[in-house]
Amino acid sequence: MDRFRKHSMFTGMPKGRVIGFLALMGFVLFIAFRILTPPTEVVQRISAPDGSREARLQHVFYYSDPGYKISTRTRRFWHTQLYLPEYKGDSAEQRKAAIRWSADSKELFFEINGTPVWSESF
Repeated sequence: MDRFRKHSMFTGMPKGRVIGFLALMGFVLFIAFRILTPPTEVVQRISAPDGSREARLQHVFYYSDPGYKISTRTRRFWHTQLYLPEYKGDSAEQRKAAIRWSADSKELFFEINGTPVWSESF
């Protein structure tokens, strides 16, 4: 009857070797995550006037010019609302990017140099 039993990958391995293997795989996954995740910098973080939501604007550095990522959250987790990989309107030094909420907290605006580029209604 033993031949019909399903064996796992770790059957017959010493416990120390299993723990070492799992630690190595965890380290490899951590390095892969660090390589595939671009560097980011939080530029602005604001709460809605009524306090129901929070929004953040991040610079994402994939290329020479930064991209923009706007995320919102109502409770615990951040949800990406906009991802703009690279904006080529003018030079990065002269560019002033900002987010702002409407007075009734129902709309989020993304502006570059005072010009609205994107908005999202909630």
